[in-house]
Amino acid sequence: MLKVSVILCTYNSEPFIRRTVESVMAQKGTGSEFEFEFLATDDCSTDNTCDILRSYGINPYLNSSPTGGPNRGRNRGLKDATGDFIAFIDHDDIWHPEKIAAQLSVSHLAPIITSGYHLTDSSRKTETIVGTGEQPFLLYDVNVTFRDRLARRNSGQPVYMSTVMISKKLSSILFEEEYGCVDYDWLVRLFENNPSVHCNRPLATRFVYGRNLSLQRSYREKEYALSLRTAGEYMEKYPAEAQEALYRINGTRARYHYVMGEMKLARLYFKMSSPGIKRSLYILTSYAGSSLVKRIFRVFG
Repeated sequence: MLKVSVILCTYNSEPFIRRTVESVMAQKGTGSEFEFEFLATDDCSTDNTCDILRSYGINPYLNSSPTGGPNRGRNRGLKDATGDFIAFIDHDDIWHPEKIAAQLSVSHLAPIITSGYHLTDSSRKTETIVGTGEQPFLLYDVNVTFRDRLARRNSGQPVYMSTVMISKKLSSILFEEEYGCVDYDWLVRLFENNPSVHCNRPLATRFVYGRNLSLQRSYREKEYALSLRTAGEYMEKYPAEAQEALYRINGTRARYHYVMGEMKLARLYFKMSSPGIKRSLYILTSYAGSSLVKRIFRVFG
């Protein structure tokens, strides 16, 4: 029977961790087509997260001091995994019941398998479906998704951590621990020289709140610094994609400040982002009209 190692990193997850764990345990085919190995790491939670995990028979590894993100736990999981495949789930997301079975059904095609997902934004009260289509799955040849990930394009294979499944043979590709919370460089290295396959339907739900890590200032600063460094490392070999990445990295930083109402900083970073009408409109509305833009459009996140 196939074994799937599930990497779960938690921090003060009491409000939603039951929902997350139960969505994994409710996977169709569990016990008949595959079995699970839970590899949970807690980053010094101060609530009842660990007791809840233990109530499900999951004994989490406890970090001795806070690391500021999930990456140390992810790396511990990658090193300890004994499954044929490794899947990731964020502590506040859920998997749909058929996720693992659907991904395993195409796992012979490529060592990296992703899927579509529902995006639920409680702050904006919106729901969106990402990464779906008429075909049951899409194949991506070697380095196709790598180039998209490096350039940080919104097109191509949709990639979100709670939908990623990888073959055990890729477990030696580890996350950065300098900042402990950035996955851009890991995704670039993961897809480099590898084909991938995408299940073209929503198999997970991503929940976005005002307190999500990606919306925190400290995370944005760390993500910006490491992303610039990563793009720079590929500049000589992939200059077009690396330059595109630099534009987009600055655009992401600009939109963050725009959403936060820090318009002087937003304009500074917009001027280093991709030139065009969209950038000009953002700069113009940063002086007047930003409230309307933020109400109508999903500017960031």
